[in-house]
Amino acid sequence: MYDLIVVGAGPGGYTAAIRAAELGLKVGVVSENIGGTCVNYGCIPTTAYLEASRLAAKIKNAADLGITAKVENIDLKVLKEHKDQITTQLQMGVRSLFKGHKIDLIEGTATVENPQTVVVNDKKIQTKKLLLATGSRPKVVPFKGLDKVDYLTTEDVFSLTELPHRLTIIGGDIFAIDMAFVLAPLGVDVTIVDAAPEILATEDDDARNVIKSELKRMKVAIHSGVKISEIKANQVLSEQGEHFDFDQLLVVTGRQVDLSIATTLGLDLDDWKRHVKVDRHYQTSVKNVYAIGDLIGGYMLAGEAMAEAMKAAGAIADHPEPPVDRNLLPLFLHTEPEVAHFGYSEKTAAEAGYEVQTSMSPLAANGRNLASGGQGFVKLISEKKYHQILGAVVVGPDAIEMLHSIIAVVQSEGTVDELSDMLFAHPTYSEAINDAAKALLGKSTNK
Repeated sequence: MYDLIVVGAGPGGYTAAIRAAELGLKVGVVSENIGGTCVNYGCIPTTAYLEASRLAAKIKNAADLGITAKVENIDLKVLKEHKDQITTQLQMGVRSLFKGHKIDLIEGTATVENPQTVVVNDKKIQTKKLLLATGSRPKVVPFKGLDKVDYLTTEDVFSLTELPHRLTIIGGDIFAIDMAFVLAPLGVDVTIVDAAPEILATEDDDARNVIKSELKRMKVAIHSGVKISEIKANQVLSEQGEHFDFDQLLVVTGRQVDLSIATTLGLDLDDWKRHVKVDRHYQTSVKNVYAIGDLIGGYMLAGEAMAEAMKAAGAIADHPEPPVDRNLLPLFLHTEPEVAHFGYSEKTAAEAGYEVQTSMSPLAANGRNLASGGQGFVKLISEKKYHQILGAVVVGPDAIEMLHSIIAVVQSEGTVDELSDMLFAHPTYSEAINDAAKALLGKSTNK
């Protein structure tokens, strides 16, 4: 009998398994997909392709620096092989970690008879505790005619071996925009068709404007507020009488979790019946059954699942810790420039009752950024009396790396004053953090 069976081997599942083994538990992992969405279809493939996209964009703009160069050809088969090598290497890394921690990997699809009995390949496995880390899959809105079209989702777009000439993306959320930034610089004619009034509806207004400007520069067509009436062989038709031609269609209309095990076990769900409810230690409504990651909602990100995995494993091994503070979770877009943020926005901070003050340091005044020619800024959202940092938005090269510096100060109970007093190297992008802090305190020398 196992002390713990983990169902799922994505970032949440394998992290929980390894941590539980470190805490002395006998652990088994059931999965048919080592690495989950992140390694196979999400973060890792996106990052791999973006390296090519960014390099192609730099080559096209090299003349600005006096360098004559051009992109003669993009061989998608080679890029796909590069991505596959990275994926395989990471999968092998997980297998090696499992072996080193004496974790049994049971490959197959799991079903359950009860909280102590997991069935895989017609074999019953007994466990004292169960952790569900089953992730999510693309949710496809059943538009009229879609079933007659050979469309892509984010799970198979990275399996293409040839670049489409005209790609239409249905959706305007983070994942949809990420795909536009992956494919447009590679020479694909991209059109975004979105039902919402604005793309990136959950993002900061100033950040959204930068990204829209970059999409326009890349000649990506954005059509918001579109009500799709029908999809035909090579066209998306709208109720407004518009038509959007394509030779490849990518549908990015959200994600949904698999609730089959939760239903079998009778786990309590949230009010919308979309996710599993858990307590502060990630235990579900059924004793000794835990859940993390996409299955319990949140932002559905790998980093979030991994953080929850550490907490859940500790609780399972009788070493409970406070839950993950989602307000400190770093969020970002795979765009160029990157967009990263955490915590409260100006609006949500005011709604929460804070007396809010903000400051912004444009990268237009940043020496390092002037050399690279990009757009961006650092925005700090603070509480006025004690200068408590409530949130931040960073737009620019390596924005997510910069954001971590701010979060580290917050987690160390620092304030805007500490950011203002920090010493930053010159010239660096990160100096904009220091300048934004000084500007909020009335100490900026750049205004």
